[in-house]
Amino acid sequence: MIIWFKDSKGKELQLTGGKGASLSRMACANLPIPEGFVVSTKDYLETLAASGVDKLVDRELAKLDIDNEESVQKVSADIRTAIESIEIPASIEADLISTYKELCPNDSPVAVRSSATAEDLPEASFAGQQDTYLGVVTAEEVIHRVKCCWASCFTDRAIVYRARNNITHEQVAAAVVIQKLVEADKAGVMFTMNPITNEQEVLVEACWGLGEALVSGEVTPDQYRVEKKSNIVLMASVLTKTHMIVCSEKEVKNQAVPANKIRERVLSDNELKKLNEVALNLEEFFGSSQDVEWAIKLGKVYLLQSRPVTTT
Repeated sequence: MIIWFKDSKGKELQLTGGKGASLSRMACANLPIPEGFVVSTKDYLETLAASGVDKLVDRELAKLDIDNEESVQKVSADIRTAIESIEIPASIEADLISTYKELCPNDSPVAVRSSATAEDLPEASFAGQQDTYLGVVTAEEVIHRVKCCWASCFTDRAIVYRARNNITHEQVAAAVVIQKLVEADKAGVMFTMNPITNEQEVLVEACWGLGEALVSGEVTPDQYRVEKKSNIVLMASVLTKTHMIVCSEKEVKNQAVPANKIRERVLSDNELKKLNEVALNLEEFFGSSQDVEWAIKLGKVYLLQSRPVTTT
């Protein structure tokens, strides 16, 4: 059961997971979301059941000692290896290939992102605990990365996080988001309110190229604060940025930032005001403060992800 973002079924958390449901809601509201689709939790559950890997997961987690780091790592590795080696049922594989070809007839690059049913929620974000793959360019590689995303529901960090937040593994099913990759000139994250002071201001972090360099902690981004109501830029902290992640010729790679941009401000006041307006729209749309991933390509703002601000 593969679901396009603009299909109303995509809004169902239990089918598309936290990330997928959020993107579907935004796409159905015609917000600027790169086109894509979700491999639903039904496909994940059907594949695990058909292969018998669901029983292996039950056995491995039943014997887990959550306070024993070595035990957690071994169980995680065994489950992930089993899922990554799984054979996807032919009907699901055929649907996945045909849908990817419809989205990207010329094998243009996509982002493949995990979207579990227990992530990106107000009470628990799971931020950064499951996998994302950028610049995936063939149907065969998409299939492989879908299995990797399924397996990433069982990283040692995710297993421990669920246990400590009283979430059983039976409560979690994995969907996978497949989305056209924005070959961004600049990208970053923003909070639609200051999560530290609760001030009515938008916090923005920005880097050159794809935002993955910032999200993964590989670069220290520029930082900005914008007053929400007046749309006035309150602060711009411009830092040295020596490298960036780019997508070039269907390949995602690290490269040096051009010398003239190393100490240059990433975002202009006009771009920050545009992001502030987007932040206000997202808060009104979702009815809560949001943690947003965004990208800018040729002056256009794209929304890559939006989830409730959470402290866990």
